[in-house]
Amino acid sequence: MVEFAWMKSRSGTAETVGGALAVAEPPAPAAPPVPLAKPVVEFVYNPWKLKDLRRLYINLSDGTKVGYLDLATLDAVPDSAGTGDLLQRALAGLSPLTAARHFIHAAQSGETHLLPSPPAVDVLPWTDLAAHRPGQLIDGHEDASYRAGVAGEQRTAGVLAGLERTGYRILHSVPLSPRKDIDHLVIGPTGLWAINTKSTTYDVTAKADGAVYSDGYRQKWVESIIRDATVAGEHLSVAARMDLQCRPLVAIWSTMSVASNYEGLVVGVDLVGTINGAAPVFPPEWVDVVYGVARRSDTWTAHH
Repeated sequence: MVEFAWMKSRSGTAETVGGALAVAEPPAPAAPPVPLAKPVVEFVYNPWKLKDLRRLYINLSDGTKVGYLDLATLDAVPDSAGTGDLLQRALAGLSPLTAARHFIHAAQSGETHLLPSPPAVDVLPWTDLAAHRPGQLIDGHEDASYRAGVAGEQRTAGVLAGLERTGYRILHSVPLSPRKDIDHLVIGPTGLWAINTKSTTYDVTAKADGAVYSDGYRQKWVESIIRDATVAGEHLSVAARMDLQCRPLVAIWSTMSVASNYEGLVVGVDLVGTINGAAPVFPPEWVDVVYGVARRSDTWTAHH
């Protein structure tokens, strides 16, 4: 069976079975294990620009925040300690053809028009609301209740001034409409606060559900500031191109007693502790950005 020797040399083993030559092939090498594919993650890229700030915000498709890329410094800033890997994956997965990659290249080349130009509109002059005084809308009225209101807003402003030493910015008499304003707007590490000051010579009682009674009558102080805070958050969100929410707060100055079981109504002297004691919301660099938008009169008059 010499004529079959080549089969033995190639196949490795040959033996005779019933007068015929059977060749046993060596076992095929085991296929390497197939690595488990990483779950497919869809990212949403949102370019954003405000004056000199240029960022590419990245979320998951379900809205979960991942972080952002600073387009000026190209620093990647995760939203939390647990999203750093996701942020790197999102940036590594940017196709050269995507609009997001264009924004990065534009930032590297020094281009300034990172966002589509808005339609041409008439540019209206704006004033700096930082110059507004506490009680400005009602100042000058001769009625005693108005004078008491102005005095109360001035007392609140004096208390809030202490927050500026810890990174907060304060605005007063912010115009929601030609006839209505927010007495005080606080912008700081714990977020946005819309504050309405009330001065009274009667006892004040606030129940846990927000129902407030003074002089034996049901007052709508809480409901009013909740509406105003909602509107303020909407206006600022449009102007700053951020998702911003404003927390409502009523500050009470009373010559009598104040009993409050509602967290949104506090005695004036307790304002600093209430605001500082809330959980942080803004990174420090955002405070000045939001303040820069809030202090412009056209942020508010655009909706009048």
